[in-house]
Amino acid sequence: MRHFNYFENGGPFPSSCVSCGNNKELFDLGRELLSGGSAQLCKNCATELALFIGYAEEAPLEERIFALEADVEAHEMELAKVPDLVEGLINGIRSSVTDFIFAVSYSAHVHSDSDVQDDNAPVDEPSSDGKDEGAVNPAPVKPSRK
Repeated sequence: MRHFNYFENGGPFPSSCVSCGNNKELFDLGRELLSGGSAQLCKNCATELALFIGYAEEAPLEERIFALEADVEAHEMELAKVPDLVEGLINGIRSSVTDFIFAVSYSAHVHSDSDVQDDNAPVDEPSSDGKDEGAVNPAPVKPSRK
């Protein structure tokens, strides 16, 4: 495994980060630049690079994992209730369908009222006296005077 040298305040020439130019908290990458100095990366850029390639700090992730595990447990408890809820829904539908069938079969055996119009019944013809019962009588006409 490769070991990096850490410098709190500056380091060997050029004593600055190759990425941002910072001169505090530097890691020597163990390579020499064409200028004769060493390649160094500051702590901020090294952290940014580590996060960019997939490494992360452990403490915040452990807290996030704990919170997600609590969410999973809560969702598992909710999912455990689903079969009972589905069974109740099925029983409610079954009861409603049964009630509907009984209501339809009962109404088929009960005689209907005479107020209900039968679509197949013959239609009454208007009276033959020439008067329409529903028509409005016109006002009497006065004879004109000449």
